[in-house]
Amino acid sequence: MQHSVKTKFLPSLGILLAALPLSGAFRAEAATPAQGSEPAAAKAEEHGPASHKKDDPVKLANKELAVAKAHAAPPEPQSEEAKLAEVKGFVKSVKRAIGDGQQDLADRFLESIVAIQLPDVQKKVGLREIAELYESSGDKVRAVAIYEKLRILLEDDSEGPQWLLKLGELYRDIGAHQMAVSRFYEVIKMSMKSGGRDFESHQAIARKAQREIADTYFVKGDFEQAQKFYNMTLRSDLSKEDRAIALFRAGHCTFMRSDMPGAVTIFERFLKDYSQHASAAEARYMLASSYRAQGRTQEAYDTVVELLRTAKSKKEADPKIWVFWQKKAGNEFANDFYQRGEFVNAVTIYQSLAALAETPEWRWPVVYQMGLCFERLRLESRAKESYQYILDESENPEAKAKKLPDSLSGLIEMAKWRSEQLAWEGGTNNSIRTLAGPEIKTGPQTP
Repeated sequence: MQHSVKTKFLPSLGILLAALPLSGAFRAEAATPAQGSEPAAAKAEEHGPASHKKDDPVKLANKELAVAKAHAAPPEPQSEEAKLAEVKGFVKSVKRAIGDGQQDLADRFLESIVAIQLPDVQKKVGLREIAELYESSGDKVRAVAIYEKLRILLEDDSEGPQWLLKLGELYRDIGAHQMAVSRFYEVIKMSMKSGGRDFESHQAIARKAQREIADTYFVKGDFEQAQKFYNMTLRSDLSKEDRAIALFRAGHCTFMRSDMPGAVTIFERFLKDYSQHASAAEARYMLASSYRAQGRTQEAYDTVVELLRTAKSKKEADPKIWVFWQKKAGNEFANDFYQRGEFVNAVTIYQSLAALAETPEWRWPVVYQMGLCFERLRLESRAKESYQYILDESENPEAKAKKLPDSLSGLIEMAKWRSEQLAWEGGTNNSIRTLAGPEIKTGPQTP
């Protein structure tokens, strides 16, 4: 047997030694000492033959095991490459466990990664991958926990500000707004302490953190605080896109705080500088609402009509956004003008709304409202055309083939009734004019 007994085999060896009767030869070989020490067999002879001794075999086994341990070579230290490979293996195991829905197992693998004797900085890639996996799968709470672990372990790491930004965003997403603001403030503090050649990059991250604080207050519904931070960001060096977003959000906060004169000022400026922006449609809606709140009815009407007309050329970029704000603004303001008795403005907007979609669910109710406006304007023939359009479309084979909602069935009946009513009124008026005879002219008679 070799002099070097591997430590990991020692427990098994001890069990064997305790359970089996040992021959003197096996004991001597198992306990062979290192060079320069006295052989165990010679020591035994000094005290008489082994057969005369009454030592407990278990004690003998333990003694020989102790000697083996004393002369066993220490375990070889694991190389750094092997530890890194172990980290990667555990990362794969975590991902597999998450994919299989075995969260408890994934948590144990995570603990194993943290326990590996490596500098924390060498574990960050694996931990970050797992955090991103949790985030993408929608488990943002666990993603937060891992990023918080990274924040503590790697306090002075160069990527610390980025992790803090990510933490703030995740906290905001799960509704922990105060924690989000706290993490964003940490980014700003770190940037204030930095200097040297990375000063510009740290300042850029600080400006982003400032915008994130504003966004967090905005999501929270604290529009006063949000506006303060948006105004602060507007005083800094921003890209065109970031400036457009900050200006729009500042106007939105002003609008939500019912400061209509302030909202008008900001949105007029925004639409002048960023009329092509994705938020331009919503900005027009809020501008029109601000005009209306101030009693500036004609400016509100002009703004809505501008939204309905200009959006047609812009909606190619983002049709859902443009159409949503067209429908919302057009329907709201057309109904408002109708209630106010401003039927010309109302029917003009309804006509634009009817062109937005061809589906019966959208177009038929809008056309019906047009008919009501024409009636109020005493344009009976145009009103009859509107109602007849609904009746004709309802007889279309395609419309008859599919089940219409109850609301449309009721609308068809109403259109039919109004069309018949107009026909009756028209016939009655003609009968009255016939009975009355030609119009009697009055005035001075000539001799």
